[in-house]
Amino acid sequence: MQLQLSEREIIERAGLLPAFPSVVNELLQTLDDENATIGALIQLVGRDPVITARVLSIANAAVMGSRIQRDLRDMQVAVSLIGLARVREIVLGVSLAEFSHESRMSHYFWEHSLAVGVAAQELARIAHVSPDYALVCGLLHDIGQLWMARFHPLEFQMVRMVINAGDEGCDIQEAERAYFGVDHCFIGGVLARAWKLPEAVVAAIEHHHDEHPPGEKLVAVTHVAEALTNALDLTRQEEARVRYLSQTACALIGVDWTQDLNYLFGRIEARARYLGKTFAPA
Repeated sequence: MQLQLSEREIIERAGLLPAFPSVVNELLQTLDDENATIGALIQLVGRDPVITARVLSIANAAVMGSRIQRDLRDMQVAVSLIGLARVREIVLGVSLAEFSHESRMSHYFWEHSLAVGVAAQELARIAHVSPDYALVCGLLHDIGQLWMARFHPLEFQMVRMVINAGDEGCDIQEAERAYFGVDHCFIGGVLARAWKLPEAVVAAIEHHHDEHPPGEKLVAVTHVAEALTNALDLTRQEEARVRYLSQTACALIGVDWTQDLNYLFGRIEARARYLGKTFAPA
């Protein structure tokens, strides 16, 4: 029997998930605030002992590779040493890793989400959009599937069976709509709005499977990032198939597949492996 999910049910059930980390929204807001200072970022970091420990650990690793011989404990020095961009990445990655762990997200789900986040970051630099926004879009692009698996596991497993048994043209959204009445992109959009994420992030989550996505670069970046992650088989799963790649999205980003992009592929693979260890839930 097909479910008929409503926005109200999706939001009510989401209340049973762990609280979405407020630090994510707060950090994204600082990106749009011209008056934001390094002190504001340090305050955000200092509120979470897990993030604080991770920042100091990475800073100390950098110190060990330099001529500075001391145990680094000062957050101001640590931020200055590893850079604002790296610290923002740590805040976003670690906080969402903890959220995924508390939500009982599977290892594969987190591994795939992280790989898409890394690919989105790299593509964001080509598209000239915020790598921080792109990382969040990649990490949360399939959050609707987490909701499905958590609250309707039988139907979720039936969808997986249909996808795995189908041919190359088997469409995940069609399979989800057959069992849930809606697809994971719709559910993800509802969740993202409920969490008050920026509209550009909501759009990326809602439309990352669109063949002709809206003219928003973050949507295009997320779409291409997932296709690229599957093409590179970063998670080594049978489901990692590229069923289509939107030429509209590629053109919007400015990716030219006729060029030698091995440097991009290698960087994505290397960073996905490294950040998989960095962002492992505590």
